[in-house]
Amino acid sequence: MILAKGQKADLTKGRSVSAISFGLSWRSADSEIDINASAFLLNAGGVCVRDEDFIFYGQQESRNGAVVHAQQSGDIREVIRIDISRIPADIERIAITLTIHDGEIIGKSFGLVSEAACTIIDCGSGEQLGDFRFGEDLSLETAIVVGEFYLHKGDWKFNAVGSGFNGGLPKLVTNFGLEVEEEVAAAAEPVAKPAAPIEKSPPEPVHKPAPAAGSSSPVQLSKVSLEKQGSVNIRKSGKVTARLEWESAKDLDLYCFYVTANNEVGKIYYRNMGSPQKSPYIQLDGDSKGKGQETITIHKPEELKYVLFAAYSAISNGIGSFYSMKARAVVDNHQGQQVVSSLYEKNNYAYWVAIAHIDFTSPSEMKVSHVEQYSKRFTEKSPLLYEDGSFKMNVGKAEFKSWR
Repeated sequence: MILAKGQKADLTKGRSVSAISFGLSWRSADSEIDINASAFLLNAGGVCVRDEDFIFYGQQESRNGAVVHAQQSGDIREVIRIDISRIPADIERIAITLTIHDGEIIGKSFGLVSEAACTIIDCGSGEQLGDFRFGEDLSLETAIVVGEFYLHKGDWKFNAVGSGFNGGLPKLVTNFGLEVEEEVAAAAEPVAKPAAPIEKSPPEPVHKPAPAAGSSSPVQLSKVSLEKQGSVNIRKSGKVTARLEWESAKDLDLYCFYVTANNEVGKIYYRNMGSPQKSPYIQLDGDSKGKGQETITIHKPEELKYVLFAAYSAISNGIGSFYSMKARAVVDNHQGQQVVSSLYEKNNYAYWVAIAHIDFTSPSEMKVSHVEQYSKRFTEKSPLLYEDGSFKMNVGKAEFKSWR
Protein backbone atom coordinates (compact mmCIF):
# COMPACT_ATOMS: atom_id res chain seq x y z
CA MET A 1 0.00 0.00 0.00
CA ILE A 2 1.37 3.40 -1.00
CA LEU A 3 0.56 5.89 1.77
CA ALA A 4 0.00 9.61 1.35
CA LYS A 5 0.72 12.22 4.00
CA GLY A 6 -2.13 12.21 6.54
CA GLN A 7 -3.40 8.78 5.51
CA LYS A 8 -4.11 6.12 8.13
CA ALA A 9 -3.62 2.43 7.49
CA ASP A 10 -4.69 -0.72 9.35
CA LEU A 11 -1.62 -2.87 10.10
CA THR A 12 -2.98 -5.65 12.33
CA LYS A 13 -6.71 -5.74 11.63
CA GLY A 14 -7.63 -9.07 10.04
CA ARG A 15 -4.00 -10.23 10.15
CA SER A 16 -1.93 -12.35 12.53
CA VAL A 17 0.96 -9.92 13.05
CA SER A 18 3.35 -10.29 15.98
CA ALA A 19 6.11 -7.83 15.03
CA ILE A 20 6.45 -4.95 12.60
CA SER A 21 9.55 -3.17 11.31
CA PHE A 22 9.73 0.41 10.07
CA GLY A 23 12.63 0.67 7.63
CA LEU A 24 13.82 4.24 7.12
CA SER A 25 15.77 5.33 4.06
CA TRP A 26 16.94 8.58 2.48
CA ARG A 27 19.53 10.01 0.12
CA SER A 28 21.86 12.98 0.50
CA ALA A 29 24.99 14.03 -1.35
CA ASP A 30 26.18 15.98 1.71
CA SER A 31 28.51 13.80 3.81
CA GLU A 32 28.17 16.13 6.82
CA ILE A 33 24.51 15.26 7.28
CA ASP A 34 24.17 12.67 10.07
CA ILE A 35 20.56 11.46 10.28
CA ASN A 36 19.33 9.41 13.23
CA ALA A 37 16.08 7.56 13.88
CA SER A 38 14.34 7.70 17.26
CA ALA A 39 11.11 6.38 18.74
CA PHE A 40 8.99 7.78 21.57
CA LEU A 41 6.63 5.43 23.42
CA LEU A 42 3.65 7.55 24.42
CA ASN A 43 0.75 7.18 26.84
CA ALA A 44 -2.89 7.97 26.07
CA GLY A 45 -2.11 11.68 26.47
CA GLY A 46 0.68 11.56 23.92
CA VAL A 47 3.42 11.97 26.55
CA CYS A 48 6.65 10.03 27.04
CA VAL A 49 6.99 9.68 30.82
CA ARG A 50 9.80 7.16 31.34
CA ASP A 51 13.40 7.43 30.25
CA GLU A 52 13.35 3.85 28.92
CA ASP A 53 10.47 4.84 26.61
CA PHE A 54 12.77 7.12 24.58
CA ILE A 55 14.64 5.00 22.01
CA PHE A 56 17.60 6.55 20.19
CA TYR A 57 21.20 5.85 19.19
CA GLY A 58 22.33 5.66 22.82
CA GLN A 59 19.44 3.57 24.15
CA GLN A 60 18.46 1.08 21.49
CA GLU A 61 15.89 -1.03 23.33
CA SER A 62 12.79 -0.07 25.31
CA ARG A 63 11.45 -1.70 28.45
CA ASN A 64 10.17 -5.22 27.84
CA GLY A 65 12.16 -5.23 24.59
CA ALA A 66 9.04 -3.90 22.84
CA VAL A 67 10.90 -1.45 20.58
CA VAL A 68 14.39 -1.99 19.19
CA HIS A 69 16.44 0.46 17.13
CA ALA A 70 19.06 -0.86 14.72
CA GLN A 71 21.29 0.50 11.98
CA GLN A 72 21.29 -1.22 8.62
CA SER A 73 23.27 -1.21 5.40
CA GLY A 74 22.13 -0.71 1.84
CA ASP A 75 19.05 1.30 0.96
CA ILE A 76 17.44 0.88 4.41
CA ARG A 77 19.57 3.06 6.73
CA GLU A 78 17.89 2.44 10.09
CA VAL A 79 15.09 0.24 11.42
CA ILE A 80 12.62 0.61 14.29
CA ARG A 81 11.27 -2.86 15.12
CA ILE A 82 8.18 -3.24 17.32
CA ASP A 83 7.19 -6.49 19.02
CA ILE A 84 3.47 -5.95 19.54
CA SER A 85 3.06 -8.54 22.29
CA ARG A 86 5.68 -6.75 24.40
CA ILE A 87 4.25 -3.24 24.21
CA PRO A 88 3.53 -2.13 27.81
CA ALA A 89 -0.15 -1.74 28.72
CA ASP A 90 0.25 2.00 29.38
CA ILE A 91 1.55 2.70 25.85
CA GLU A 92 -0.96 3.58 23.14
CA ARG A 93 1.21 5.37 20.56
CA ILE A 94 4.76 5.04 19.27
CA ALA A 95 6.13 8.01 17.31
CA ILE A 96 8.80 7.27 14.69
CA THR A 97 11.13 10.22 14.05
CA LEU A 98 14.22 11.33 12.15
CA THR A 99 16.61 14.11 13.16
CA ILE A 100 19.78 15.69 11.76
CA HIS A 101 22.49 15.68 14.40
CA ASP A 102 23.47 19.30 15.25
CA GLY A 103 21.55 20.45 12.17
CA GLU A 104 21.13 24.04 13.36
CA ILE A 105 24.77 24.29 14.40
CA ILE A 106 26.24 23.06 11.11
CA GLY A 107 23.55 24.62 8.93
CA LYS A 108 22.15 21.38 7.49
CA SER A 109 18.46 20.61 7.07
CA PHE A 110 16.08 18.16 5.44
CA GLY A 111 15.95 20.45 2.41
CA LEU A 112 19.26 18.78 1.48
CA VAL A 113 17.76 15.28 1.79
CA SER A 114 15.79 13.46 -0.89
CA GLU A 115 13.87 10.21 -1.36
CA ALA A 116 13.03 9.85 2.34
CA ALA A 117 10.81 6.82 2.87
CA CYS A 118 9.36 4.55 5.54
CA THR A 119 8.78 0.93 4.53
CA ILE A 120 6.51 -1.06 6.86
CA ILE A 121 7.07 -4.82 6.97
CA ASP A 122 5.35 -7.72 8.77
CA CYS A 123 8.42 -9.36 10.36
CA GLY A 124 6.77 -12.78 10.40
CA SER A 125 5.59 -13.09 6.80
CA GLY A 126 7.86 -10.51 5.18
CA GLU A 127 4.81 -8.85 3.64
CA GLN A 128 5.09 -5.15 2.92
CA LEU A 129 2.20 -3.45 4.70
CA GLY A 130 2.89 0.10 3.64
CA ASP A 131 5.28 2.47 1.89
CA PHE A 132 5.31 6.14 2.87
CA ARG A 133 7.36 8.72 0.94
CA PHE A 134 7.78 12.04 2.72
CA GLY A 135 9.87 15.17 3.16
CA GLU A 136 9.75 16.69 -0.33
CA ASP A 137 7.94 19.72 1.09
CA LEU A 138 10.60 20.38 3.76
CA SER A 139 13.35 23.01 3.57
CA LEU A 140 14.91 24.31 6.81
CA GLU A 141 13.53 21.65 9.18
CA THR A 142 16.00 19.50 11.12
CA ALA A 143 13.53 16.99 12.61
CA ILE A 144 10.65 14.95 11.20
CA VAL A 145 7.87 13.00 12.85
CA VAL A 146 7.61 10.30 10.21
CA GLY A 147 4.48 8.70 11.61
CA GLU A 148 2.70 7.19 14.58
CA PHE A 149 1.96 3.54 15.27
CA TYR A 150 -1.16 3.73 17.41
CA LEU A 151 -3.84 1.58 19.07
CA HIS A 152 -7.44 1.97 17.88
CA LYS A 153 -10.25 -0.30 19.08
CA GLY A 154 -7.90 -3.16 19.81
CA ASP A 155 -5.93 -2.98 16.56
CA TRP A 156 -2.74 -1.15 15.64
CA LYS A 157 -2.72 1.40 12.83
CA PHE A 158 -0.19 3.74 11.25
CA ASN A 159 -0.71 7.45 10.76
CA ALA A 160 1.54 8.84 7.99
CA VAL A 161 2.50 12.20 9.52
CA GLY A 162 5.61 13.48 7.68
CA SER A 163 5.70 16.76 9.65
CA GLY A 164 8.91 18.72 10.03
CA PHE A 165 10.20 20.73 12.99
CA ASN A 166 12.91 23.29 13.47
CA GLY A 167 15.13 22.68 16.48
CA GLY A 168 16.19 19.09 15.84
CA LEU A 169 16.04 16.43 18.52
CA PRO A 170 15.75 18.92 21.43
CA LYS A 171 12.53 20.19 19.85
CA LEU A 172 11.12 16.66 19.63
CA VAL A 173 12.19 15.94 23.21
CA THR A 174 10.22 18.98 24.37
CA ASN A 175 7.30 18.16 22.07
CA PHE A 176 6.85 14.74 23.69
CA GLY A 177 7.02 16.00 27.26
CA LEU A 178 10.70 15.67 28.16
CA GLU A 179 13.11 18.28 29.45
CA VAL A 180 16.32 19.41 27.79
CA GLU A 181 19.22 20.04 30.14
CA GLU A 182 22.73 21.30 29.38
CA GLU A 183 25.63 19.36 30.88
CA VAL A 184 29.36 20.11 30.73
CA ALA A 185 30.81 16.63 30.28
CA ALA A 186 34.31 16.75 28.82
CA ALA A 187 37.46 17.10 30.90
CA ALA A 188 39.89 19.87 30.06
CA GLU A 189 43.26 18.13 30.06
CA PRO A 190 44.72 16.89 26.74
CA VAL A 191 45.36 13.22 25.99
CA ALA A 192 49.04 12.32 26.27
CA LYS A 193 49.12 8.62 25.42
CA PRO A 194 48.19 8.37 21.72
CA ALA A 195 51.06 9.03 19.32
CA ALA A 196 49.55 12.18 17.86
CA PRO A 197 48.74 15.27 20.00
CA ILE A 198 45.12 15.32 21.08
CA GLU A 199 42.85 18.19 21.97
CA LYS A 200 39.44 18.08 23.55
CA SER A 201 36.35 18.61 21.44
CA PRO A 202 33.58 20.84 22.89
CA PRO A 203 30.81 19.39 25.05
CA GLU A 204 27.38 18.81 23.56
CA PRO A 205 23.88 19.18 25.01
CA VAL A 206 22.52 16.33 27.07
CA HIS A 207 18.79 15.69 27.18
CA LYS A 208 16.89 13.93 29.91
CA PRO A 209 13.24 13.34 30.74
CA ALA A 210 11.47 15.33 33.38
CA PRO A 211 11.18 13.37 36.65
CA ALA A 212 8.16 11.09 36.67
CA ALA A 213 6.69 8.78 39.24
CA GLY A 214 8.12 5.30 38.88
CA SER A 215 10.80 6.38 36.41
CA SER A 216 14.42 5.26 36.64
CA SER A 217 17.48 7.50 36.46
CA PRO A 218 17.07 10.06 33.65
CA VAL A 219 18.28 9.14 30.20
CA GLN A 220 21.18 11.27 29.07
CA LEU A 221 21.66 11.92 25.38
CA SER A 222 24.92 13.05 23.83
CA LYS A 223 26.42 12.34 20.44
CA VAL A 224 29.87 13.76 19.80
CA SER A 225 31.52 13.85 16.39
CA LEU A 226 35.23 14.26 17.05
CA GLU A 227 37.27 16.78 15.13
CA LYS A 228 40.59 15.67 13.70
CA GLN A 229 42.92 14.71 16.60
CA GLY A 230 40.15 15.66 19.06
CA SER A 231 39.09 13.82 22.21
CA VAL A 232 36.28 13.75 24.74
CA ASN A 233 35.64 12.19 28.15
CA ILE A 234 32.48 10.12 28.56
CA ARG A 235 31.15 8.08 31.46
CA LYS A 236 32.84 4.76 32.13
CA SER A 237 30.20 2.04 31.92
CA GLY A 238 29.82 -1.70 32.36
CA LYS A 239 29.79 -2.37 28.61
CA VAL A 240 31.28 -0.52 25.66
CA THR A 241 30.83 -1.23 21.97
CA ALA A 242 32.77 0.07 18.99
CA ARG A 243 31.42 -0.24 15.47
CA LEU A 244 33.42 0.04 12.28
CA GLU A 245 31.04 1.39 9.64
CA TRP A 246 31.72 1.90 5.94
CA GLU A 247 29.83 2.50 2.69
CA SER A 248 31.58 0.37 0.10
CA ALA A 249 31.43 -3.18 -1.24
CA LYS A 250 35.04 -3.63 -0.13
CA ASP A 251 35.93 -5.91 2.77
CA LEU A 252 37.19 -3.99 5.80
CA ASP A 253 38.16 -5.58 9.10
CA LEU A 254 37.96 -4.11 12.58
CA TYR A 255 40.91 -4.71 14.91
CA CYS A 256 40.94 -3.99 18.63
CA PHE A 257 44.47 -3.79 20.09
CA TYR A 258 44.37 -3.86 23.89
CA VAL A 259 46.37 -3.46 27.10
CA THR A 260 44.80 -5.12 30.15
CA ALA A 261 44.98 -3.92 33.75
CA ASN A 262 47.73 -6.57 34.19
CA ASN A 263 49.71 -5.10 31.26
CA GLU A 264 48.93 -7.96 28.90
CA VAL A 265 48.86 -6.84 25.26
CA GLY A 266 47.09 -8.44 22.32
CA LYS A 267 44.47 -7.98 19.64
CA ILE A 268 40.94 -9.11 18.83
CA TYR A 269 40.18 -9.59 15.12
CA TYR A 270 38.70 -12.06 12.62
CA ARG A 271 41.15 -14.85 13.56
CA ASN A 272 40.75 -14.32 17.31
CA MET A 273 37.20 -13.13 17.97
CA GLY A 274 37.53 -13.20 21.76
CA SER A 275 34.97 -14.11 24.40
CA PRO A 276 32.87 -12.37 27.07
CA GLN A 277 33.87 -15.11 29.53
CA LYS A 278 37.66 -14.83 29.50
CA SER A 279 40.32 -12.12 29.49
CA PRO A 280 40.45 -9.58 27.93
CA TYR A 281 36.60 -9.87 27.85
CA ILE A 282 36.45 -8.40 24.35
CA GLN A 283 34.47 -9.97 21.51
CA LEU A 284 34.15 -9.37 17.76
CA ASP A 285 30.69 -10.09 16.38
CA GLY A 286 32.00 -11.63 13.15
CA ASP A 287 33.75 -11.00 9.84
CA SER A 288 31.41 -9.04 7.55
CA LYS A 289 33.31 -9.80 4.29
CA GLY A 290 31.51 -6.94 2.57
CA LYS A 291 29.71 -3.60 2.87
CA GLY A 292 28.30 -2.79 6.26
CA GLN A 293 29.76 -2.89 9.74
CA GLU A 294 31.64 -4.93 12.31
CA THR A 295 31.22 -4.55 16.06
CA ILE A 296 33.57 -5.07 18.99
CA THR A 297 32.01 -5.44 22.47
CA ILE A 298 34.08 -4.72 25.56
CA HIS A 299 32.32 -6.62 28.36
CA LYS A 300 34.54 -5.56 31.28
CA PRO A 301 36.08 -2.11 30.71
CA GLU A 302 37.44 -2.18 34.27
CA GLU A 303 39.82 -4.97 33.18
CA LEU A 304 41.48 -2.74 30.58
CA LYS A 305 43.87 0.21 30.45
CA TYR A 306 43.87 1.10 26.77
CA VAL A 307 42.43 -0.01 23.45
CA LEU A 308 43.19 1.09 19.89
CA PHE A 309 40.66 0.55 17.10
CA ALA A 310 42.10 0.14 13.62
CA ALA A 311 40.75 -0.88 10.23
CA TYR A 312 42.48 -3.17 7.73
CA SER A 313 41.71 -3.23 3.99
CA ALA A 314 42.56 -6.59 2.42
CA ILE A 315 45.01 -6.78 -0.50
CA SER A 316 42.15 -8.09 -2.66
CA ASN A 317 40.46 -4.69 -2.34
CA GLY A 318 43.20 -3.13 -4.48
CA ILE A 319 44.08 0.52 -4.02
CA GLY A 320 41.57 2.94 -2.64
CA SER A 321 40.86 5.30 0.21
CA PHE A 322 39.38 4.60 3.61
CA TYR A 323 38.03 8.15 3.29
CA SER A 324 36.14 7.34 0.09
CA MET A 325 34.60 4.31 1.84
CA LYS A 326 33.34 6.71 4.55
CA ALA A 327 34.89 4.48 7.18
CA ARG A 328 34.39 5.57 10.79
CA ALA A 329 34.46 4.19 14.31
CA VAL A 330 31.46 4.70 16.62
CA VAL A 331 32.07 4.19 20.35
CA ASP A 332 28.99 3.71 22.55
CA ASN A 333 28.94 3.47 26.37
CA HIS A 334 25.26 2.31 26.41
CA GLN A 335 24.44 5.05 28.88
CA GLY A 336 23.31 7.53 26.24
CA GLN A 337 26.71 8.72 25.05
CA GLN A 338 28.11 7.95 21.63
CA VAL A 339 31.33 9.20 20.04
CA VAL A 340 31.92 9.19 16.28
CA SER A 341 35.49 9.16 14.98
CA SER A 342 35.47 9.77 11.22
CA LEU A 343 38.34 10.00 8.73
CA TYR A 344 39.45 13.29 7.22
CA GLU A 345 42.43 12.39 5.00
CA LYS A 346 42.48 10.85 1.52
CA ASN A 347 45.08 8.09 1.38
CA ASN A 348 44.88 5.71 -1.57
CA TYR A 349 47.79 3.42 -0.74
CA ALA A 350 47.43 2.36 2.91
CA TYR A 351 46.19 -1.05 4.01
CA TRP A 352 45.88 0.11 7.64
CA VAL A 353 44.38 3.08 9.46
CA ALA A 354 44.31 3.64 13.23
CA ILE A 355 41.04 5.45 13.95
CA ALA A 356 40.22 5.75 17.66
CA HIS A 357 41.95 5.25 21.03
CA ILE A 358 40.31 4.78 24.45
CA ASP A 359 41.99 5.41 27.79
CA PHE A 360 40.21 3.50 30.58
CA THR A 361 42.63 4.41 33.41
CA SER A 362 40.30 6.90 35.11
CA PRO A 363 37.95 5.24 37.66
CA SER A 364 34.81 7.02 36.42
CA GLU A 365 35.49 8.22 32.87
CA MET A 366 37.01 6.98 29.65
CA LYS A 367 38.73 9.21 27.15
CA VAL A 368 37.92 8.59 23.49
CA SER A 369 40.41 10.11 21.04
CA HIS A 370 40.52 10.55 17.29
CA VAL A 371 43.99 9.45 16.12
CA GLU A 372 43.78 8.85 12.31
CA GLN A 373 47.18 7.52 11.29
CA TYR A 374 47.94 5.44 8.20
CA SER A 375 50.44 2.72 7.36
CA LYS A 376 53.15 3.35 4.78
CA ARG A 377 52.38 2.80 1.10
CA PHE A 378 51.43 -0.85 0.48
CA THR A 379 52.79 -1.96 3.86
CA GLU A 380 51.02 -4.98 5.37
CA LYS A 381 52.57 -4.57 8.83
CA SER A 382 49.95 -3.75 11.46
CA PRO A 383 49.95 -1.08 14.19
CA LEU A 384 51.07 -2.02 17.71
CA LEU A 385 49.70 -0.72 20.99
CA TYR A 386 52.20 -0.54 23.86
CA GLU A 387 51.77 -0.93 27.63
CA ASP A 388 51.87 2.84 28.23
CA GLY A 389 49.00 3.42 25.77
CA SER A 390 51.13 4.79 22.94
CA PHE A 391 51.10 3.12 19.54
CA LYS A 392 53.14 2.93 16.34
CA MET A 393 52.22 2.12 12.76
CA ASN A 394 54.11 -0.33 10.49
CA VAL A 395 55.74 -2.39 13.28
CA GLY A 396 53.33 -5.27 13.92
CA LYS A 397 52.66 -8.58 12.23
CA ALA A 398 51.88 -8.44 8.51
CA GLU A 399 48.41 -9.48 7.35
CA PHE A 400 47.64 -11.33 4.15
CA LYS A 401 43.93 -11.90 4.39
CA SER A 402 43.42 -12.59 0.67
CA TRP A 403 45.80 -15.56 0.94
CA ARG A 404 43.68 -17.46 3.49
